[in-house]
Amino acid sequence: MTFTTKFATLLSATVLALATPLAAQETEQSLPQPAEIAAEDVTDGQVEAFVDAILAVEEVREEYTPLIEAAEDEAAQSELVEEANEAAFAAVGEVENMDVDSYVAIANAAGQSEALNQRIIAQISEQREE
Repeated sequence: MTFTTKFATLLSATVLALATPLAAQETEQSLPQPAEIAAEDVTDGQVEAFVDAILAVEEVREEYTPLIEAAEDEAAQSELVEEANEAAFAAVGEVENMDVDSYVAIANAAGQSEALNQRIIAQISEQREE
């Protein structure tokens, strides 16, 4: 599996982790859909903030995955998944110049644009080298 494929898989999982609670909330109340953004309109600053958010969500995932896997039953797993999703939302919200709606919009745009996907991968590589 290439790094690009791994990133796409991580991105999909992250978007799903964040989108699932949104979908559940929309059933209860009518919330607006996250804003859309064209890939070519995503600035370098937005890419940097998005990558910071990805890395923050990755830390949450790394923290909660073993706990979820070790949970005694499905109810405990569900509770931990909900807790992890809340922690992921909070992690994204704590990133400067990023919010959940922007995060989801950029993730969706990256899923449609190889050029944006490559910009994000380059930024991830750069940040991990630091």
